[in-house]
Amino acid sequence: MIVEDEVYLDKLTIKPNDVFKLIDDGIHPSSTQPEPIRVRTLLEDLVDKYDSLIVITVSAKLSGTNKEAQALSKEGYKISVIDSCLNSGAQGLIVKKAAELINQDLTHEAIVEALIDMSKRSKIYVCLNTLDYAVAGVRVPDTVGKIGKLLHMRPIMSLDEEGKGIAFGVGFSQKGMTKKIYKLVSKTLKDKGIMSYSIVHSNNDELASQYIKDLSVMVGKAPEFVSEISSIVAMHSGPGCVAVSFISEKR
Repeated sequence: MIVEDEVYLDKLTIKPNDVFKLIDDGIHPSSTQPEPIRVRTLLEDLVDKYDSLIVITVSAKLSGTNKEAQALSKEGYKISVIDSCLNSGAQGLIVKKAAELINQDLTHEAIVEALIDMSKRSKIYVCLNTLDYAVAGVRVPDTVGKIGKLLHMRPIMSLDEEGKGIAFGVGFSQKGMTKKIYKLVSKTLKDKGIMSYSIVHSNNDELASQYIKDLSVMVGKAPEFVSEISSIVAMHSGPGCVAVSFISEKR
């Protein structure tokens, strides 16, 4: 992330609260992908330590990191680069499953095949508490943002099958949005089943706790993890957002 020509590392040298304060002060950070040399150095170091690598990137529609990793994989290194077509908590679920599969002593090829299939069965739904940050980050057109704020709309954002950001639905209260999310989870459970799910949020421990309690009963198990969102996601979603991600049992 870049703030007035200074580069920060997400979740290491800058946190969501730092981002919110900057934006409230009229300073708008911008996102930036890792420098190609940083990606290359990291992967080349890892290749020296392991027989093969599996790189699971954020959606290529949202970042050029996938392209940088793909370039190195074409130079003879045994690296499989998977475009998750996901981000945030949904991508995190795939990474966690990768670690579990590796511990099962499966072959490189079998793990890659399983992860690609899981990625296609994964979804994320982000409930925004405010439109202000999405408008400021040009994730929502200004005209739509003005109308939305006038009507007190709260969108539910998601990613399509290609990994592009989309507005999935809308609510007019936090209670209404939570109800919509629970209906989505319930329908997925009925139609496809849910293998695993996660919850991420931005300064909303209270609502996240409610999601944990209710979804644990609904799904029949606890979430794989609960976490604060990254600074990059926070920059566009704003404070108070909560997101639910899951991997369904089948497509």
